[in-house]
Amino acid sequence: MNGGIVILQSFLSNLGILLLMHLCINTAYHLTDEKKIRAAWLPVIHIFIVALTVISMFHFPFMSGGHRVDLRIIPIVLLGFFHGWKYVLPVAAIASLYRLGLGGPTAAQGVLFGILLPAAFSILANYLGTKRQIHWYLLGVIVLSWAASDLLSVKIRLFLPVSIAAAHLGALLMAFAVMYFFVEMGRRHLEMTRKLQFYAERDPLTGLYNMRKFEKKLQNHSRTGNRMFIAMIDIDRFKEINDKFGHQAGDAAIGNVGRLLLSHSGKDIIVARYGGDEFILYMATERILTVKQKLEEIRKDAKKQATLSIDGNPPFPLSLSIGVAELSEPSRLKEAIEEADKQLYLAKKLGRDRVC
Repeated sequence: MNGGIVILQSFLSNLGILLLMHLCINTAYHLTDEKKIRAAWLPVIHIFIVALTVISMFHFPFMSGGHRVDLRIIPIVLLGFFHGWKYVLPVAAIASLYRLGLGGPTAAQGVLFGILLPAAFSILANYLGTKRQIHWYLLGVIVLSWAASDLLSVKIRLFLPVSIAAAHLGALLMAFAVMYFFVEMGRRHLEMTRKLQFYAERDPLTGLYNMRKFEKKLQNHSRTGNRMFIAMIDIDRFKEINDKFGHQAGDAAIGNVGRLLLSHSGKDIIVARYGGDEFILYMATERILTVKQKLEEIRKDAKKQATLSIDGNPPFPLSLSIGVAELSEPSRLKEAIEEADKQLYLAKKLGRDRVC
C-alpha cells in the first residue's frame, strides 16, 4: 500500500514538472509575440526549459524493488516530434552528459535507451508524420521508446519486472494524454492569439499594416538622421475595373498590388493600406531622389508582376500613380498626406502611371 502511494506521488511529481515545463514554454512564446523577448532567444529558452525538465526527472523517479523509472521520454518525444532535430538533439546532449555525470552501473544504458533512442524515434516521426495522424505517431513513438527502455534483454540492461514495466507504460500513456491535451490547447490558443493580433494590425485583403498600426510604427521608427517622406499610391482606372469586371476583380487587383508593396517593405520602408485602392508608404532616406527611384522601381514592378486575370482572358498589367511629399515630423502626418495627395492628383492629370 505504502509503495503504491510512493509511486503515485512520484508520478504526480513528474506530471507536475511536465505541466510547469508547458507553462514556461507557453509563456516564453507569448512574451516573444509581445516583443518582450527577442525572437532569436526563443529556441535557446525552449531548449533550456526542456533540458531542465528532463534533468529534474532524474531526481524524481518511480522507485519499486530497487528499480528506477521516470517520464523523461515524454518531453523528449514531444520536443522532437513538434520541433525536429534542431531542438531535440541539444536537449538529448545536455541530458545525456548530466546523466553520465551522475554515474551508476546503468548510466550508459539509461542514456542510450532512455534518451538517445526516444530522441531518434521522435525525429523520425517528425519526418514521417502528417497533421491528420499526429496523435497516432506520437503514441507509437511513446510505446516504441518505452519498449526500448523497459523490455530489453537482460544481457543489455538490468532486467525490469513485467509489473513495473507495465506500470511505467501506464504512467507514460496517462502523462502523454494529459500533455498532448495541454500542448494542443496551447498551440491552438497561441495560433488564435497570433491571428487576432494579425487582424488587429493588418488589412486582411493585402497583409499590409492598417493605418492605426502604420501611425504607431511611424512614431516608433528610428530614422537615424535621415529625412522622412510619405508617398500616396493609387491603382489607375480602378473604378473601371470594378464597374466592368465586378468587385471580386477589384479585390484581386488590390490584393496583387498589396502583396507587391509588401515585398518592397523593409527597415526604412513602411507600407499600409490607406483605404479603397489607395496605399501609403513611408520611407526614411537622405534625398528625395532616392525615394523617387524606389517608387519608380515599384511602379515598374507593378506593370510586370501585379497583373489581373479575368474569366480566363490573358492577364493585363495594373499601373500605379504615385505622389510623394516630405514629412517634417511624425505629428504632421496629415499635412504630408494632403501634399502627397496633391502630387498624386498631378500624376493622374499628366496621364497616370507615373511618380510625381
